[in-house]
Amino acid sequence: MRKILKVAFALLLAWQAPVLAQTFRPIDNPEKFAADVVETIANGASSDAARTIIEAAGQPASLSALQSALQVFDGKKFDFSKKVIDNEIGGALRQIIHYSHVERLGFVYFRFNFKMTSKGWALANFNFKSEAAELLPKDF
Repeated sequence: MRKILKVAFALLLAWQAPVLAQTFRPIDNPEKFAADVVETIANGASSDAARTIIEAAGQPASLSALQSALQVFDGKKFDFSKKVIDNEIGGALRQIIHYSHVERLGFVYFRFNFKMTSKGWALANFNFKSEAAELLPKDF
């Protein structure tokens, strides 16, 4: 199972765009957005979660890759989920990390990075990673 999560994570890395697309959808409430995405994944609708993330980030060409990466959660039971980090810096940058224990996968972290624009909050990056030995993944 960990091998599947690593492959999914590798696919997700390919999604990381160097520049935020100009077609992003502003997000009024990053906390609610992040919680809703994790809940959607936990409810078995990974394809819907991928679509929400891609639409918010304005990266339509990456939809298929993200849907494939998030499929690792399909059919898995989320035993526990909670927001563990919510850092806002100067009203301009914000990082939210949700931790979940997923049966048959282990400990998974979902990271959302938001940046403020004149139109509102933009989802600049979404990532997820498994980590068992450390409190948080090293690069989170």
